[in-house]
Amino acid sequence: MINISTAAGQDLPQETYYPWKSKSGLFGYSNPNGKLKIDPQFEDANFFTNQFAIVEKKNKKGVIDHTGAIKLDFEYDKLDLVAWGNETIAITCKSFNAWWKFNKWNFFPGFSVMGGTNDKRIVDTKVLKMNWKVILLNTNQTIIDSDHKLNEYPFQASDIHRFQDKILINNQLYSNNNGQIKQINSGITAILTDSTLLRRKVDDYQILNKNLKPIDNTSFKVPAQIIVEVNGKKKKLKTETINAGTKVTLNFMEDQQQHIFAYPDLSKIFPKKIDKYFNQETEAESILSHAQIIYSVPNTAYFIVRSFINNEMRFYILNQNGTWESDRRKTKDFVILSNSGRVLYPDANGMGIEDALPKNCNVKWIEQTQINKSWFKITATHKTDSTSLSGIFDITTRKWVLPMEYTSLETLNSYPNLWRFELGSETDFKKKKYGLINIISSKITVEPQYNSLNANAKVGTFNGEKWDYFYVNPLNGKEYRERNL
Repeated sequence: MINISTAAGQDLPQETYYPWKSKSGLFGYSNPNGKLKIDPQFEDANFFTNQFAIVEKKNKKGVIDHTGAIKLDFEYDKLDLVAWGNETIAITCKSFNAWWKFNKWNFFPGFSVMGGTNDKRIVDTKVLKMNWKVILLNTNQTIIDSDHKLNEYPFQASDIHRFQDKILINNQLYSNNNGQIKQINSGITAILTDSTLLRRKVDDYQILNKNLKPIDNTSFKVPAQIIVEVNGKKKKLKTETINAGTKVTLNFMEDQQQHIFAYPDLSKIFPKKIDKYFNQETEAESILSHAQIIYSVPNTAYFIVRSFINNEMRFYILNQNGTWESDRRKTKDFVILSNSGRVLYPDANGMGIEDALPKNCNVKWIEQTQINKSWFKITATHKTDSTSLSGIFDITTRKWVLPMEYTSLETLNSYPNLWRFELGSETDFKKKKYGLINIISSKITVEPQYNSLNANAKVGTFNGEKWDYFYVNPLNGKEYRERNL
């Protein structure tokens, strides 16, 4: 799935409510000034998503509205909220015993060839399953209701995407007509751009426009292999191979005219004739034989081949005309991210980071920030003692936005300009000190005084015996709790 526009986000109520902790340990909600709006009664609480918030009682999650009224009762093991404009979608999960599935019963559950068990039961009829629902909270309409095995997670907030005025949940596209959700299309495998989708029917794929009509008669398939001519010789490239002990799936698609494309870019044809590599020590055939994935660089004539050669991962630039490119500046604005969000391409040297690093430091990983595509979080280790340092680097100006002096840096969920930071190298997590800093102004908004601080501005302090968790205002550091006198 190509995440062009995700529906997840936090659209707070007109007056922002903060989870407020009383001396009893229970949470309610207050306004930014600390005036109580919803009485403390919950074991845990979260920020509002539009008009709704997830709260907890007796280790079960539920949902309340802006008045404190219960919208979903306290019966869920897992619960997420996703904003869809002014609408709010809940993803719920709860366990239940499907005892009627006789073929899943466990006979003689306490039997052991070694003996010594006190379990004398003949049969255990417990068959744990998980019920998942996707609900439009504004109208209480259940969109999806399905049962799954334990440890299956079929619906995640990250799997819900906005397309125009519609919403894509896994491969199903839904419309919203005055608060009534209706499935209008299935088999949607990707959002290609903000105005096109990719739909699958059996083994064929077609591009749809924003009106859900095919843009033309072109259809695509995933070929088992493609054939290219490399330095004058025919070369077969299988779509699925085992390379260095890892299953590799190349993202090729083929149209009716046997043109090859590197998904998700179905507009630029992959070359069928490829020249020899300009460096005689590396063979073009070897680059393609050991390719892990092939990327199409948008709005250019280039492809980037990620290949594992001689126990080293490298990137090679291939022109659409079949020649190889040595000037990496021609793809300098193209960033390849791993599944975890780390930058794979370009490398630190190509981004100008190596020259700006403090002495005796090696780059460990690079992450792109949400707030500015030219700003990257750099994490490095010191060569002498292996301690970690983090900072934020602007690859356009080749200057540090935040210097490499923080032990850790992490962004907040709903405030991409606010980052949690840690100074010092304390190893005992109960003694660590975290604060918040605005990376645009470099102003500290929350002083580093908390032993824990999560992505939702929930902080924790440890007094030597127990933890105390509560929320702070990330913009000014105000604590939302009732203090003991």
